[in-house]
Amino acid sequence: MTETFVVLGCVALCLGVGVSPLPSITTLAPTGPRARGIRRAEQQFAAAVLMLATCALMSLWLVGKQGEPWWPLACLLLLATPLVHPWLVVKWLLVPLGAVRLATVVARRAGHPWFRDPVGGSVLSGALASLRRRRHDPETARWLRARLAEDQLGGAGIVALGLIAADSGDRDTATKLLGTLDEIEPDICPDIARMIALDWLVADAARRGAWHELVDRVSDDPFPTPTTRFVGMCARRMLAEEIPRRSLVWAWLCAPRRVATAGLLLACLRAPRPIARVLEDDELGALPANEGRDPVTRAMALHAEAAAWPVTVPVPAPMIERLALAWDLAFNDFGLRAEVRERVDALAVKAPGELVVARMQRAVARDIALLLCLAGRDSERISASVGVLRRARELQFDDASAQILAACSTLAKRRRSDAAAAIDVWTEWVTLRRSYVDAVLPLSLSERATLYEMFEEEVRTTAAWLWNARRERGLAHAMCLFLLAEAERVHDRDAAAYYRHNVVVGL
Repeated sequence: MTETFVVLGCVALCLGVGVSPLPSITTLAPTGPRARGIRRAEQQFAAAVLMLATCALMSLWLVGKQGEPWWPLACLLLLATPLVHPWLVVKWLLVPLGAVRLATVVARRAGHPWFRDPVGGSVLSGALASLRRRRHDPETARWLRARLAEDQLGGAGIVALGLIAADSGDRDTATKLLGTLDEIEPDICPDIARMIALDWLVADAARRGAWHELVDRVSDDPFPTPTTRFVGMCARRMLAEEIPRRSLVWAWLCAPRRVATAGLLLACLRAPRPIARVLEDDELGALPANEGRDPVTRAMALHAEAAAWPVTVPVPAPMIERLALAWDLAFNDFGLRAEVRERVDALAVKAPGELVVARMQRAVARDIALLLCLAGRDSERISASVGVLRRARELQFDDASAQILAACSTLAKRRRSDAAAAIDVWTEWVTLRRSYVDAVLPLSLSERATLYEMFEEEVRTTAAWLWNARRERGLAHAMCLFLLAEAERVHDRDAAAYYRHNVVVGL
């Protein structure tokens, strides 16, 4: 009799959890992603408790009969586990087999770990399975994107978009999409989606040899996975930090996919020991350029040195200043102008010699503008009041303005389209955001504020469209969060107050 009351109590608990109301709408929107996640979590918990109650009933019935074997109960538990937690089947069976459609359908029924974004989690499961295939299937990619457009876009859906782009070979778009995940509200972004995105970004940076970028990305992660911890240690060792080999081997043993990362481990173990630096970056400006005897030879030698600089390593600011000063001296030398005029007359060029020199100055300024972009934040402290550096700053600002205006125009056309989908608009926004960040990084505060005015107007309209027309409050919240940070950086008080209110309203 007691066993009967225990089983009935378990069933009553299941029913109570299943019919329990959600929090009040004064603190939570019933149709929002947070409410859907809570409701689905309750249903999953109720199913788990009901399954436990059933197992308890069967176990009591089996134990009550003497001489019965225990294996039926074990079989029942094995059958009950994937029913309660279908993600185990998706992760360990369907994804390795590359069963894209079946993994998507089964993951849609799996509550954990996709409570916060169930549709995005199911499409992400299909994308993970698609990556296990040897060849990219465009039809499968379109099918996954269509499934993603059926519901609101969350963090797992953004990760799925990035992996679909990576599967098609567009790694640049994948990097842009996965890099914006930090701005997505945690309520609509499952933790496992962030982990998958960070692992992919770290692996891609290691593939390109961008060790500085990799270290910066891993250092901001408060809860690194075994993979990111191992790859981060490899990156620091590649940058000549003192990382013991024993620690590196132990991190490799603790991380998964040891066969795939064995090559990286061997390359790091063969890396030479760190050498003490003889010259600091600030001392580069005081050195001659390869014993150049005249200003033109010195400038050309420094330009060749800068051209050979790896794109994955930040360019030191003193190197740029030294190069610009060398070209200023070269262009102010009358011998260069005379030599150019002689070469123009000898080659029978129709353009006059001074025009050729002006074109040379413009080409040098454009190359230095590219170096300023590669220098990143260090370029802010470079003085650019006169000479080639000032011309490089002007060219950089003009190119950035044209690039931002073109990206804003593309975003507006995408939004005004009759068949505009949230995922397409978000992809265009990610491209615009990346262009803006790359363009304004080396600019001064006043130039950055000017670009922000052009950039902010279009993005504000897009965020309002996502919020009101598409009910994509999570995406609109991420846009407002980025605009708030930029408004505070350029000291735009009115815009900062407006976006601060939107961010406080949140989801």
